[in-house]
Amino acid sequence: MKYKCLIVDDEAPAHKVLQSHINKTDLLEIAGDVYDGKEAIDFMRSNKVDLLFLDIDMPKLSGLELLQCMPYPVPVILTTAYSNFGFEAYQHDVVDYLLKPISYPRFLKSINKAIRLMGAEQGGKPEEETAFPDIELKYDGILKIINTRRILFIEAVGNYIRIHLEDEKPMLVTQTMKYIGSLLPRDHFTRVHKSYIVKREAIAEIRKTEITLSNKVVLPIGRKYSVLLEP
Repeated sequence: MKYKCLIVDDEAPAHKVLQSHINKTDLLEIAGDVYDGKEAIDFMRSNKVDLLFLDIDMPKLSGLELLQCMPYPVPVILTTAYSNFGFEAYQHDVVDYLLKPISYPRFLKSINKAIRLMGAEQGGKPEEETAFPDIELKYDGILKIINTRRILFIEAVGNYIRIHLEDEKPMLVTQTMKYIGSLLPRDHFTRVHKSYIVKREAIAEIRKTEITLSNKVVLPIGRKYSVLLEP
């Protein structure tokens, strides 16, 4: 599942920044982008939106005015160059208040907060995706964002780790197993060997000294780690 996002801002550079951040985040997709509050209302009347990125200072209909007349309730993250609207913003129960220029780490923190909120509103139990957070790793000199649900297993390779993904080639990253293990959700990933961390859902078969994954890869089980695979 991906959350459909609508960008509402009267400045094109702001659209480009948010589009870039959204495109780097696995759980999000762009439903549309509009340049004033009136366009936002028209768009929402004919399209499903899960999350709104809303500027405050806009012509025709400001962001705060839009909050009072939206066609249906949607979690809102305010994006603004002004810091003096905090009180008014939180009167409208917005998820977060992002000051421009918006860095990706700050954006991601806001998104994680929004997803937790949306999961809680859907029956008190987070959506499956919220149990698999995004992590940031530097790969080929570029900061890459990976949703942990895409990871099948992680392999130690000398001073590196190799991350094996469901849908693209493995990534060789300068990092330690201890560090990557601290980022992974413990309910879904297990150390099975000093050189391997595996996603539990990817395990197809467990034998005494090895496991077979859903992609047919066979990995050894370290003696001291076998207890971690017990139901």
